[in-house]
Amino acid sequence: MQILEIEDLNSGYGKVDVLLDITFSMKAGQCFGIVGPNGVGKSTLLQTIAGAIKPKSGSIKLLGNEISGRNPEDIVRSGLALVPEGRQIFGGLTVMENLQLGLTGRADKKTSHQAIEHVAELFPVITTHSKQQAGLLSGGQQQQLAIARALITDPKVLLLDEPSLGLAPNIINNLFSNLKRILEAGTTLLIVEQRANLVTKFADEILILREGLIQDRLNKIDAQDENKLKKAYFGLGANE
Repeated sequence: MQILEIEDLNSGYGKVDVLLDITFSMKAGQCFGIVGPNGVGKSTLLQTIAGAIKPKSGSIKLLGNEISGRNPEDIVRSGLALVPEGRQIFGGLTVMENLQLGLTGRADKKTSHQAIEHVAELFPVITTHSKQQAGLLSGGQQQQLAIARALITDPKVLLLDEPSLGLAPNIINNLFSNLKRILEAGTTLLIVEQRANLVTKFADEILILREGLIQDRLNKIDAQDENKLKKAYFGLGANE
């Protein structure tokens, strides 16, 4: 059974069409990367799946149930969470207060304590800075918190929009090591990344988005071939 199914999805803003007939599906425990130049609709795709943008047409199914057009809170409770670009944490609240807000989207409230322990194991900032205002954290710590807040809702599918944005290389490496652990624990990951090489190492498939369309799809082996990735990303021949 497919855990996430996108079929003929069209989305945008007002009269502007950004996504055109997007179709793909994912099995539980898979990781897909979505890469492409700036302004091609990558963030719009994640926001549409998560309910922040209403699609113009098409279908979005989670565990076989239609979620297209539902509000974001219902979608979170159904088992899908988004870590948005720019993190969007609540800077005036403490780290723990941010996490507690995440718990409101969790269907099983009885295991909230275990959920906090789990994310604290992955992201030590939860323990070491629990009483600190989130706005005073470093960029890497804020990204840890944003992922922890989404993960604490117990999602079956976790969407991440540019998780490496603005982070130092050593922080990025640690972050993606944790994402791999989350994937290995069974959570399905859909990651938008400008830096394609960050997701090619463990993604099952790479979707190349350009001009609002999925222009190419690369499997794990092809995605790690620099020439093939370059050709797909830019729509050029390997030597162009």
